[in-house]
Amino acid sequence: MSNSVLGDLSGSFNGGTVNATTTTDKHGTKTTVSGPSGSANRLSATSSGNWYQSDVGGGATVGITDTYQHGANGSAYFNTIATASKADLRYNFTAPVALSSLTSMSYDVYRDSTSSTGNLSIVPTMRLELNNNGAFAGSLILEFFYQGQTNPLLDTWNHVAATQTSGIFWTTNAAIGTIFAGANGGQQTLAQWIASKPDAHYEVTGVTIGAGSGWPDGFTGAIDNVQFAFAGGPSKTFDFAAGVPEPAAWGLLIVGFGMVGTAVRRRRAVVFS
Repeated sequence: MSNSVLGDLSGSFNGGTVNATTTTDKHGTKTTVSGPSGSANRLSATSSGNWYQSDVGGGATVGITDTYQHGANGSAYFNTIATASKADLRYNFTAPVALSSLTSMSYDVYRDSTSSTGNLSIVPTMRLELNNNGAFAGSLILEFFYQGQTNPLLDTWNHVAATQTSGIFWTTNAAIGTIFAGANGGQQTLAQWIASKPDAHYEVTGVTIGAGSGWPDGFTGAIDNVQFAFAGGPSKTFDFAAGVPEPAAWGLLIVGFGMVGTAVRRRRAVVFS
């Protein structure tokens, strides 16, 4: 199943000009956001029931291309250039679902050794975005390295999977528990995270895949075959296909869009299948 949107970006601006540029060619579509670093200068599109660019900034690029083919088609592409670079794709659910109802989730991830530098353990992650009692609670992150304390293989696809009782997650929000994959409970299964806060009512509002934010070196790679399933809730598998769109949509794609300061020009979202 392919269900992907690269739509208009909007965001806040702090201390300078932020430029968002989207380009499309026969290999797919990419969005690059340049300008000042920091979370205040990251840009996001908006959508529900489709993938869209989220928190892109610091010179990072995100897209859906055939640069790293997986099977017979493309994948979600990520490139970061510095510590402050960040690039995500996000999928929002139409309604929150209980974290305890997740039955499985998985993705395949790729690290390009020729254009990625530094820490060999670093590859894009998959995150569950959570509410607790209706308020934003943070994210639980599924990352290759913490499944066995081993680095992913280079220049090939690596599989990451989890259920309630298998697969290790960490969090960036102290409201959930020990943060940043630290000791004393910072690396746990979903069932353990839920049990550690018995008064919490965690709901998943969506999933995010992405790269960057604090990574000290440049990275280029990809994610594909994203899957998640909830008992009584959404159950989907995404194969990110790339290529030239239908001619009727071509004019929308090649124009792209940009933002300078707070001047935002909106265009229709672009759907790939």
